[in-house]
Amino acid sequence: MGKWIRFGAAALLTALLCVLFGNVLLVYSQPMQDTSYDLSMNWEGESQPADWVYDQKGWTVFTQEGETITELTPDGLGGFFGLEEPGQTFYFSRVITETLDSPTLLLDAADRTFAVFLDGTPLYTDHPELDNRIGHLRLPSLDHYREERLLVKLPLDCAGKTLTIAQSSYPVLSENSGRVYPCAVTLYCGYAYESGLISESFQSAIPSALSYAAGLVLLALFLWQAFQRRLAPGTLCGAAAAFSHLTACIIQPSFRALYFELPLIDAAALCRHLTLLTLLALLLCKMSGWRRRVLGGVTVLLGGLSVVNFVLAAQRNASIPLILWHARLGAGALLLALVLGCLEWRRDRRQWFFRLFCPLVLAGTAACAIVSAVSPSHWTLPMFLHPLTGVTLAGAFLSAVTEWVHGELTRRTEARLLLQRSQLAQNSYAVMRQQNEQVMMLRHDMMHHFQLLRQTTADAKTAAYLDELMGQNETIRPVVQSGNEMLDIILNGKLSAAADAGIAVEIIRMEAPPVLSLSDAELSSLLMNLLDNAVEAAAAPGVARPYIKLDLCIKEHFFMLLCENAATMAHIQKESAPGHGLGLKIIRQIAARHDNLLETEYGEDFYRVKLAIPLD
Repeated sequence: MGKWIRFGAAALLTALLCVLFGNVLLVYSQPMQDTSYDLSMNWEGESQPADWVYDQKGWTVFTQEGETITELTPDGLGGFFGLEEPGQTFYFSRVITETLDSPTLLLDAADRTFAVFLDGTPLYTDHPELDNRIGHLRLPSLDHYREERLLVKLPLDCAGKTLTIAQSSYPVLSENSGRVYPCAVTLYCGYAYESGLISESFQSAIPSALSYAAGLVLLALFLWQAFQRRLAPGTLCGAAAAFSHLTACIIQPSFRALYFELPLIDAAALCRHLTLLTLLALLLCKMSGWRRRVLGGVTVLLGGLSVVNFVLAAQRNASIPLILWHARLGAGALLLALVLGCLEWRRDRRQWFFRLFCPLVLAGTAACAIVSAVSPSHWTLPMFLHPLTGVTLAGAFLSAVTEWVHGELTRRTEARLLLQRSQLAQNSYAVMRQQNEQVMMLRHDMMHHFQLLRQTTADAKTAAYLDELMGQNETIRPVVQSGNEMLDIILNGKLSAAADAGIAVEIIRMEAPPVLSLSDAELSSLLMNLLDNAVEAAAAPGVARPYIKLDLCIKEHFFMLLCENAATMAHIQKESAPGHGLGLKIIRQIAARHDNLLETEYGEDFYRVKLAIPLD
């Protein structure tokens, strides 16, 4: 009871410290609370919610040539009709009713140019060389995107005055000729805007740093596995996913254009797509059978859809339905990967990757679903895809690292057990060799005693009996005589133990060279483990006819060894489980150092090992 009390107290203290210093770490991730006003007339985001309602927010949109004002007609989606000619400058105007401590105007500029007026007085213009008066402007359009937003400071006494924004239009209009979209407008408090930039920086820095650390760890694992001659493409895909996610986080903030020369396509979206595809590739490498084929087909389809979307985006002909279908397919692919991962875990409970991945991602997905259910008006499918990708990536990283740690611990434990078993085999051979030498010495001494008694006795019957004993002693030969002393000692000892256990021993051929390319330690470990496995399998419960069959011969510069024994399928499957089959692993290691000429076969009632050792 006291043990659990101490553990509970320690766990509570740990949780409190994590929460306390977690709040300290994230203090800059939230902007200062102050009033800001979104004065945009259209939806700003990746996809428009179904319940979005158009609101003109007090703006009047018009064109003006001299003193002639022509009001434009809204289309109900944030656009306006009524331009008289391509490239005509239009205006949108409203009275500032909001009161702020440090009023600051933010305009999403894109490839348009602007001029800002307050009660007709110019506050800002992209082209000071023009006639900057309302009704006389002819603002040119840009031939590139300047994705940084325009920042215009307003006077402190701007409340109650009329704000007018002049915006350029495209010089060439399509079939929707005459429709324009006023830019997104936000009215901020100055210091709230600055704290928003700090918050945005911090919100980007934390996941970026974590992604970079995850990528470095996975690359280190990839190198370690390559050093151990086990290339793991899944680990490399995981590192690529982490670095793609890092890049997406870095180029996502609103001030990215100040640091990067952005291409025509959406670089952040491209990185998110690469993150999704490489993450699915990682999960593909962890699966097997039909589950891998199903997820592979979905991944290929998703990759093709990504290529189509970006080709259209590069041609400035992006398709909103295709973007939405990509988001749906991406979210569906991640959920499908989770389901298939659960099936893979159910198929093989020893799968440490999915053993941790499935609960982690299930919990994260449930949390994302709860958040989206609580605030459905602020969630769209693409927005749901982003946190789902992050949750899956984090779960995959933790699972891959845990799988590696468990594998390394298992490998080191197994290596220690293999060394101990190999040393035990060598010690057993040393004992058998010592016993054999003692028996030979005893036989030699007995012959001397028999000879002395034969010389000293005068009784004819006693002399005849001693002659018979000496003759029998001289004709005694070992059961196995192969021509190799070490092999003979091991085989005679182990086969005697097998016969004592009621196992029938059949020797087809027994021919071996006096010297082999194996060291004494290797040969003793090889034979001892081979025969121990054979005796254990043949003596296992359920064996109908216990037997061991040996065939040793020299053939074409190779020493050929065949060992077949009775076995049951239950015993064979047990030896295949983790922590078992150490003897066979030692045999495989020794064979690998000598051309790896090893074959194993098994059936319902037998197990067979064939080994060829080069003589040169």
